[in-house]
Amino acid sequence: MCWLASGLLTACTSEEEEKVAAQAKAFAECYFNLHFDEAFEKCTPESRKWIVFRASNLTEGDLEAVRQAEEEAYVASINCRLTTDSTATATCKVCGMLAADSLEQTEGRILDKAEFSIPLVKRGRRWLVKMEGPLRSEE
Repeated sequence: MCWLASGLLTACTSEEEEKVAAQAKAFAECYFNLHFDEAFEKCTPESRKWIVFRASNLTEGDLEAVRQAEEEAYVASINCRLTTDSTATATCKVCGMLAADSLEQTEGRILDKAEFSIPLVKRGRRWLVKMEGPLRSEE
């Protein structure tokens, strides 16, 4: 199982990277706990179609697996990298989330941990997740 010794581990150094980390963490926890309405608020409008795609592909087996999980999905660590003053990537290690391959499985399954790269853009003063496809595990 994935665990934390003393709080969320982040590898972010600047104030902007801390903002990126906070937004990526909030988005990931909403997205991987299937709180899609809340995830919408943390992403760009053009990203929403990918959240709708994920939501529309959930099965009853997936939902049952999430309901029976011992704990909700959570972000164990984040590594942030600003690529420009308005683009960034947050690499998040997420624990206890529903596997994304539900179309190939008859029953949903919970993964101990997986790593995801989450792209973000700055719009105005806010960092937003900008999905260009479904989130896929890096592992």
